[in-house]
Order: sequence, then structure tokens, then C-alpha cells
Amino acid sequence: MLPCSHIQGKIDIKQLVDEAGSDRIMGAVPYLCGPGDVVMHNRQLLHGSFANNSNKERVSLTFGFNRRSSILNVEAGLHNENAVYDEARILERSRMIGYAIDARRQHYPHETSYDYKPLSGLNDQVVWSEAVRASLSNHNLLDLSI
Repeated sequence: MLPCSHIQGKIDIKQLVDEAGSDRIMGAVPYLCGPGDVVMHNRQLLHGSFANNSNKERVSLTFGFNRRSSILNVEAGLHNENAVYDEARILERSRMIGYAIDARRQHYPHETSYDYKPLSGLNDQVVWSEAVRASLSNHNLLDLSI
């Protein structure tokens, strides 16, 4: 990853690669991780990885959060057709957070559940189940890529 790159604005990655003469960008540093380690960084940080040449699994999970005001009524698309991120689409995409909260509630019934304000009052409509899990194929197509 390239330290502090998330605050530099738009970066010309091709230029950085050309300047370095390889994909090992000058100033980039490795994440040194062992089994079970987790790395978190700002999603705008310039980062990448080399091919996993081992026989061990490597898993990457990406979570992105946007302020509602920055995406409401924005039109965009990347992995899907262009669409407007209106109130209904934001609510539908936010259900994933509600499902995660409910799955935890079911697993830890003695804990006080987190109250995710955008879904307040909809708890009976956002219930985690195996049927929900089966329905989530391609849920990422609701994502907004900006």
C-alpha cells in the first residue's frame, strides 16, 4: 500500500508504475500478515496484492460505506447498469446491515441488539434466515460504484 495516498486525491497509477519501471511502486510498503490477521484501511488508499502462489487460501472482504448525502440521487454503475441511488435503492442495499444485526441477535439472544437508525421500525422485515442467504446471489449488483 502507498501510505497517505488516500488523501492525495486522484492518482495516476500508470504514471507511478512507469516511474518505478515495474508494478512495485516507489514508497509502497507491504502488509505483513499471518494466518487469521486482518488488515483495514481507507478504501481510497492505493493498494494491491500479488498473486497468491501458495496452496493456502487468501480471502479478501471489501466493505464500503458512504454518507447518505453523498450518494442520494447519484446515478452511476460499474458492475451493473447505470441506476439512480434513490431512497428505495438505499433502503434495499441497507438491508444487508439489518440482516447482519439480526443474524448476530439470533446467535447472541442475551445481548442488546444494535439499533441501526435507517432501519428502525423495520426489524420485522429484516430477519436473517437461510432463505435470505439463498436470495442474496448477486446482491452486489445493487452497489453504487462512484
